[in-house]
Amino acid sequence: MLKNLIAVALIASAPVLQAQVRVVESSPQGFGSGVAQPDLPASAESDVYSQIRALQEEVAILRGLLEEQQYQLKQLKQLQLDNYMDIDRRLSGGSVSAAPARTETTKPSPAPSAEANTIVDTASEADVYKAAYDLLNQKDFDGAVAAFKDHLSRFPSGNFASNSHYWLGKVAMLKKDYPQAKTWFTELIANFPSAAKVPDAQLDLGKVYFLMGEKAKAKSLLAELASGNTDAARLAQKFLTDNF
Repeated sequence: MLKNLIAVALIASAPVLQAQVRVVESSPQGFGSGVAQPDLPASAESDVYSQIRALQEEVAILRGLLEEQQYQLKQLKQLQLDNYMDIDRRLSGGSVSAAPARTETTKPSPAPSAEANTIVDTASEADVYKAAYDLLNQKDFDGAVAAFKDHLSRFPSGNFASNSHYWLGKVAMLKKDYPQAKTWFTELIANFPSAAKVPDAQLDLGKVYFLMGEKAKAKSLLAELASGNTDAARLAQKFLTDNF
């Protein structure tokens, strides 16, 4: 069941990946791990490195999407368990305690608009984050940025806060707003050091440093990352080999 759901999630995320890959390929610099080698013909160099950049970014983003879907599946399982426990408590305790709660909730009579605002304001973190993530899947990058920022304003230390930082950094990177991407990745690493997104954020931050001309910082950060055994570590080593 889990494999099927992940497969569906990957298929659904294909438009985003294609859009991101197209943006990467359209850039002479991109944020992949290749820098032009002078001893290769121009046409061969362009083909080889555009493919390398596209594949590396696709792998990194697919990994991120898999983590997203796995976390959401975990949340769904927890929700099912919570619902079961709630039903069990009601059956064990009878309906006496439930009656006053219903009576109290019927006393206020807010206007329809106020009730709608209450639903929005009390949305769970998972709902708010999912709304932002759906916009990203729909390639509405401006809408996704606004929604991820809204998620962080409501849940600055929530379960998905590090993920929102990561995707905000990735969108900024795609738009070549490197200073903003640097800010998002740096905040993720500093504020959520144990988050699953940290290695990917370190990899992208190293590339951002490189693209901004801060090559000493890029080399130091990527060398530290490359000493690990994650996929991001292997990509960091490749980037160092190609560019330093």
